[in-house]
Amino acid sequence: MKQPIAGTLYYGWVLMGVLGVTTIISYGTTQYLFGVLVVPISQSLHWDRASVSGAYSASLIVSGLLGVPIGPLLDRFGARLLMSAGSALAGMALLGLTQMQTLWQFYLLWSGGMGLAMALTLYPVTFTVVANWFVRKRGMALAVLTLVGGLSSPICIPLSGMLVAHIGWRATLMVLGLAQLVIALPFHALVLRRHPEDLGLAPDGEPLYEGVAKSGLSGLSLSQALHRSSFWLLTAFLSLVTLGSMVVFVHQVAFLIGRGYDPILAATLSGMLGLVSLPGRYLFNMLSTRMNAQMLLTVSVLAQAAGIAVLVLAPSLLWVICYVLLYGTAYGAFSPLRASVMAEHVGRRAYGSITAVQGVPIAMCGGLGPLAAGWLYDRLQRYELAFWLCVGAFLLAALGLRLSAQPQKEHARGNEEMAKP
Repeated sequence: MKQPIAGTLYYGWVLMGVLGVTTIISYGTTQYLFGVLVVPISQSLHWDRASVSGAYSASLIVSGLLGVPIGPLLDRFGARLLMSAGSALAGMALLGLTQMQTLWQFYLLWSGGMGLAMALTLYPVTFTVVANWFVRKRGMALAVLTLVGGLSSPICIPLSGMLVAHIGWRATLMVLGLAQLVIALPFHALVLRRHPEDLGLAPDGEPLYEGVAKSGLSGLSLSQALHRSSFWLLTAFLSLVTLGSMVVFVHQVAFLIGRGYDPILAATLSGMLGLVSLPGRYLFNMLSTRMNAQMLLTVSVLAQAAGIAVLVLAPSLLWVICYVLLYGTAYGAFSPLRASVMAEHVGRRAYGSITAVQGVPIAMCGGLGPLAAGWLYDRLQRYELAFWLCVGAFLLAALGLRLSAQPQKEHARGNEEMAKP
């Protein structure tokens, strides 16, 4: 079997760097951009907050539903073609949005076009790449990927806010659409590969011995995962966290503007969440190689709840900065820790398919959250109740994660089931 050349860089690390860069663009032009657009689009086109938020909510639901057929394709063919198509579609949808005049056009392009693009390019896809290329060093790989990708909000939210203020929201969409086509698309098309086995390697860059090559990928099948109560409980708790976090990221800029902060300052403070998240992304994921990942995930959820409470109660800018520090650190750790926990539960065998099915209820909750918050704002002209409900969702999720079965035990049982004739 092919042996790795001493001193050569394992290709998996190249993938982590490239995917980190494209993650900046993928999240920056979808999740983080939308929060900056809520106020200017509402004002210029005279749409209420619920109608505007509904487009993003629908995109999350579309993304979750389309993840189900995309997951098996990802397991079978890898991420190269899928992520390339997603970048191309995102760029074209953003360019199309520069010409929209009606609400149905907004929903078609954002909910439909951007929803499919999100399903093809965001963390559920890139984390599948990590799960396939790394096992022992998975925590380190997730730290690298999310450390680079975590620059998305500190770069894209303030940048989008300044662009909207100086050239308008339509021109801003054009600039970010071109970024998808000129940067993300070539990277995805030219660099991505399917499995380390395709290059004659095992995960983590180890040599691929014949016995390992014949054994196939380890872990649970989709059917095995769906028959486990622990899978559905984890899905429910992760859905609650996603509901709360989507409310925050869609409405926090509008919330701060409503509190009297300048729109550019509000966008800058929101963007700083990503910068603050970088230490959390790195430290928590490095700790997950030595400590229980599910316990660390629970801690991150509790800290997010505390952060939102600080934001709602914040009497001054200093307290808003405290929110940025607390919530940003905890939020940065959540997504990669979630990926580690799921990989420990289900293994490599059908990771993409399993997490795609899980993504449907998660996306439903993530989509309903901003829509409900917009609806509450339209009726109360305040965001406080919506944010307090998010705190409750986080606390309930943390309790559930603490009481759930541990991934190491589940993974061990999965290996035993695979060994059965």
